[in-house]
Amino acid sequence: MEKNLKSMEEENKQIEEKNDALYMELSGLSQALIRSLSNIRLPHMQEPMSDQNFDNYVDTLTHMFSNKDCYQNPENRALLESINQAVKGIEV
Repeated sequence: MEKNLKSMEEENKQIEEKNDALYMELSGLSQALIRSLSNIRLPHMQEPMSDQNFDNYVDTLTHMFSNKDCYQNPENRALLESINQAVKGIEV
């Protein structure tokens, strides 16, 4: 039983280390995305992308890119193209 407990503790430690590494990678990607899109304003959003509105901004982007109707509007099409160009250099 003690051996199983030690094994589980070691497994939990490894999972925590992997989670920490993934969190650091996500943080770096988030900052790269914020830098790349800092000059691009989205419709219905008052401020440029930042740490404070990151989730909301990404939700809006996801909706825009998954909604085919957005591509019908020439203004949105130009915006989506400028976003594509801005994030092109981000390495994942």
